[in-house]
Amino acid sequence: MAYFRKSGRGWRAEIEKHGVRDSASFPTKREAQEWAAKREAEIVAGSSGQVIRVTLSEAIDRYIKEITPSKASARSEKLRLRALQRHPLAKKIMQDITPADLAAWRDERLSRVQPASVIRETNSLKALWRQAKRLEWNYVDHEPWKEVTTPKAPPARTQAYTQAQVDKIVAALGYKGGEPKTRKHEAAIAFLLSLETAMRAGEIVNLEWKHIDMDAMTAYLPKTKNSDDRYVPLSSRARELISRMDGVDKKKVFTISPGVLSTYFRSARNAAGIEGLTFHDARATAITQLSKRLDILELARMVGHRDPRSLMVYYRASPTDIAKKLG
Repeated sequence: MAYFRKSGRGWRAEIEKHGVRDSASFPTKREAQEWAAKREAEIVAGSSGQVIRVTLSEAIDRYIKEITPSKASARSEKLRLRALQRHPLAKKIMQDITPADLAAWRDERLSRVQPASVIRETNSLKALWRQAKRLEWNYVDHEPWKEVTTPKAPPARTQAYTQAQVDKIVAALGYKGGEPKTRKHEAAIAFLLSLETAMRAGEIVNLEWKHIDMDAMTAYLPKTKNSDDRYVPLSSRARELISRMDGVDKKKVFTISPGVLSTYFRSARNAAGIEGLTFHDARATAITQLSKRLDILELARMVGHRDPRSLMVYYRASPTDIAKKLG
């Protein structure tokens, strides 16, 4: 049974069917009624074991509402899925989408964007399909992605900054050392900290003072890109950089957002006349330097790589260098 009531922002629909309760708000009563009728039909179909026929776009809406918020990459995944909703494929019933449909979508995307972007989009869709196949959703009863080839991942970026390039970017941000006077100065310190610790931009700007332990020489990251937490060892240089931020804010080490950091960094990089390098390449630069001092397991633990093999590209010792270590 469905109930409808006027609320401050429109109409709220509440349903109860076969022991399942659900509710949602809409601008108009008609939209609320349409949703209630469709949701009741879904519950009836689900109770009888039938696949519930919804469009890919509708499945994306539910995924964004129920699943995406729990992910560390929630913001980027939401933008990615919303963009996918504008593709004609999103209008098709999810159960009716074939491997050929997905392959055609893949090829079209590859003609427009880089393989890395298509891989990210494909991974998001695969996760959506896995959720849709679960009993509580029951939107599909098969896995078409098993027959679709994923684009080959591009080689890992190993571009590294030279000290001259670092100096130019820091100078373009107007930073000359000491405590920051502007938000651009914060961006410069964040850049230098990434070069020292291999932390990502988002990890740096989300640092809180309660997670910094100068005595233990660590920074605790409760939430990272792969959803794991980790402790980052802090060198004396890293601790000194963090100390420069003392007094700027009581709770957070940095007061700038990832978006502001990205904007300031790109502007400074362009002003410095540097092409082809990104803020994330500071992480690659740091990993390259750290690989000379840490063994591969230590490095994997520090930078948060689950598979140490992915770090082998940074270990560039020649056979002669290795032979010298053997004696």
